[in-house]
Amino acid sequence: MDEHDKKRASQPTSAAPAEAERRRIGRVVHDDRGQASVEWRDAPDDYQRPVLEILGNPELSLKVEDSFDPYARRAVTPPNPGNTTRTDLRKLSEWIKMKRELEARKPRDDD
Repeated sequence: MDEHDKKRASQPTSAAPAEAERRRIGRVVHDDRGQASVEWRDAPDDYQRPVLEILGNPELSLKVEDSFDPYARRAVTPPNPGNTTRTDLRKLSEWIKMKRELEARKPRDDD
């Protein structure tokens, strides 16, 4: 059991109502093995959360009809009929046999 599991096991499982209402700030920390975990601490009473805003043109929006749908079926295009670079494995096998026979005949021809 590593330190992270020990910390989690030592924390109470049911939070009291006062704990549930308090404000906390989380920070990501990494241990010596590089594993990330969140370190929580109580937020000060005067702490204001930063407001995140989208900068840029407010008229920009996402078009629903142009969004990506991975399950949409698309028409399958037939393969290019001009592609004749396929290898005929039977002819290749015959060629290899022929080359082996020629290599086997060479030592006999030298005698």
